[in-house]
Amino acid sequence: MTNLASLIILLVEDELELRRETAAFLELYCGKVIQATNGREALTHFETVRPDLVISDIRMPVMDGLELAAQLKKVSPDTPLIFCTAFTETSYLLKAIELGVAGFVRKPVDTDELLALIGKAALPALQRHKIDGLTDELTAAMRMQIGENERIVEQAAHVARTSFNVLLEGETGTGKSRLATIIHTLSLRRDAPFVTVQLGAVPLNLVESELFGHVRGSFTGADRNRTGLAEAADGGTIFLDDIESCPVELQAKLLRFVEEKKFTPLGSTVEKKVDVRIIAASNKNLKQEAEEGRFRQDLYYRLADTVIRLPLLRDTKSAIAPLAIKFLRETCDELGKSLPLLDDGGLKLLVGMPWPGNFRQLKSVIRRVALTAGSRITAADIAAVSDVTDVVSPAYSSGLPVLPPFPCQMDILEKWVLEQALLHCNGKRMKTAAMLGMNYYTFRRRLEKHGIASDEE
Repeated sequence: MTNLASLIILLVEDELELRRETAAFLELYCGKVIQATNGREALTHFETVRPDLVISDIRMPVMDGLELAAQLKKVSPDTPLIFCTAFTETSYLLKAIELGVAGFVRKPVDTDELLALIGKAALPALQRHKIDGLTDELTAAMRMQIGENERIVEQAAHVARTSFNVLLEGETGTGKSRLATIIHTLSLRRDAPFVTVQLGAVPLNLVESELFGHVRGSFTGADRNRTGLAEAADGGTIFLDDIESCPVELQAKLLRFVEEKKFTPLGSTVEKKVDVRIIAASNKNLKQEAEEGRFRQDLYYRLADTVIRLPLLRDTKSAIAPLAIKFLRETCDELGKSLPLLDDGGLKLLVGMPWPGNFRQLKSVIRRVALTAGSRITAADIAAVSDVTDVVSPAYSSGLPVLPPFPCQMDILEKWVLEQALLHCNGKRMKTAAMLGMNYYTFRRRLEKHGIASDEE
């Protein structure tokens, strides 16, 4: 039986005992049942509750079921209405059909028949609830990935429901593949294939065959027909990763595919047509590539119905801590280990790293530290499994001391941080204290503690 637990039903019945009995039964299967004694009261409830489905008697005082159906058709024509009635006069039933009611159930009510009719009539609402729930879950995943950038979250969620082509731009590791998967999952094509073509990983002489397929004998080694990934994605979404790597000589054919969804397999004369949604991704500014002649401008504009530029991890610091904990939990589950505590020092170090490899690099560091972690993960543990470039900001990398070797005492690490911060601020104490978010007098005491001299303000 269809799961009706998310439904809100408005039950309209003037007989008290029958209404209570029916409501009690419906509450066993549905999320919420609102009761009304006549059509007028039902309309009042409808304005405040906006139910997914209405179940009503026909003959009632004040406002009968037919008048209620007529009013609902004006204010909410998509809300299904089921009549539960013992009244079977043909003229009334024909009028109800003209008003577009979803069905009839005779009194005394056959409960199995009623539930089956509810499941059928409320199917659009049930699907909408499922999508809304999935949208909430996946937009939460997007927020975790890109921080509190509402513009990008809304842009991705809105375009997912359309057939627009989408171009994702961002550095390596910013989560373009993950976002492409989320957009597909939020789309009406979510139950159809999601096929990835990694253009940067396919040898140039095989890209066309990989994308469009080939027939036997079309080139040396083609000993049988092969279906291309474009055809495999029919009905769903094709994700063209590293689109900037597409050979120039193939871009004209790709343009036709993007425009018309038509292609001809390599070595064939038979044209094929598919129904696919196209998402492309590039780690370069594709518009600039087109303007400088390295990518066809017409192909760029066909792909760029919507352009979403993903931020760098170091520019979305609010995402680092929740992502780190998420990756840590996933890795510990994989290893069958208890989740260790990621202490404040460790979190602060993670937030302060430049992350040139973005989300992918963060995940790699967390997996490495989780492998050997005990019950607690400290800054020293994280630094021990990180490359020097992980923990030294580019602003400090020119001729300046690198992070002290680990393991080391916290005093040594604190002294190193103070010295690097002073160097970055040209020895200016007040500026350095402000950059570190410290009270100036506390900062001075820390300098004195470590015997660090600096320019006077």
